[in-house]
Amino acid sequence: MKRHHKFGAAFVAISLSGTAVAFALWSANGVGTSSAKALTAQSLTVTAATATADLYPGFTLGDVFFSVNNPNPYPVTITSMTPGTVTSSSPTLCPATNVTVASATGLSIPVAANSTASGQTIANVVTMASTAPDGCQGVTFTINLTLTGSQQ
Repeated sequence: MKRHHKFGAAFVAISLSGTAVAFALWSANGVGTSSAKALTAQSLTVTAATATADLYPGFTLGDVFFSVNNPNPYPVTITSMTPGTVTSSSPTLCPATNVTVASATGLSIPVAANSTASGQTIANVVTMASTAPDGCQGVTFTINLTLTGSQQ
């Protein structure tokens, strides 16, 4: 029986000392400043993709084909396209002036965060002049594009 009393006394002593430590802790508060910083949006990179041959003299519904890389940590949706300079793979036989490109609005081309959306198309924006010469057969036209969009 003495053995049980010693164990009980030791348990009570340990319990009381643990409680005393818990009550001995003081609380502490702090007031000060912290910071957060917005990242700087990175430009999308647009590159020409393999085009489907759909142009011929007088055709007004040609497409542009491209890939777009989004290096940002958030998704982007492309909403408009403005064409720039057009160049021809055969400027002597088929000058770039044989092709015109219209702007496009109301687009919805999603590009995931930190990824490349390959094989994108904007339809019905390229026109080949009805006077385009035979030298334009098989020619590739490179069209500089400005794509505009925003974070999804």
